Amino acid sequence: MPRSVGIFVAQQNRETLGSFTDSPMFLWLSLGAILGALFIRFAGSRSPDGELRFFAVGLVVAAVIYVGFALADGVEWIALEAAGVVLFVLLAYAGVRHSPLLLALGWTVHVGWDVGLHLARQQVVVPAWYPSACISFDLLVAGYVVWTVWATQQQQEAA
Repeated sequence: MPRSVGIFVAQQNRETLGSFTDSPMFLWLSLGAILGALFIRFAGSRSPDGELRFFAVGLVVAAVIYVGFALADGVEWIALEAAGVVLFVLLAYAGVRHSPLLLALGWTVHVGWDVGLHLARQQVVVPAWYPSACISFDLLVAGYVVWTVWATQQQQEAA
């Protein structure tokens, strides 16, 4: 690739990244990541079982928040969001009782909920920033739970 083409591509990439980092979505993703890190830090002050339960309760609360938004929008959204609460309660329960990886799955599925139902279609009752902040928050928590499972397995194998 000629040098001038390489410089052009690098400049285009910088401009694209610059426009993303200047966008409101970047701000909300960053806020979600910061809040997710604080959430993880707070959860980490508990025993391992307490930490897991804290993440499970957090997943249920994340789903219930959308029910609160739906209360202002009508029966259609309330029913859908209530079904989501049932799904996330089941995943949270399974994560505590059977495998933390099911809890991580719950947080990951919640990202799909955020994107598919709330980011892709703007609803009057869900603030535009909220799904974006949830994406990074949810992924950070899910990743932390997976990392914790992996680290625990590594410690057990080393012992």
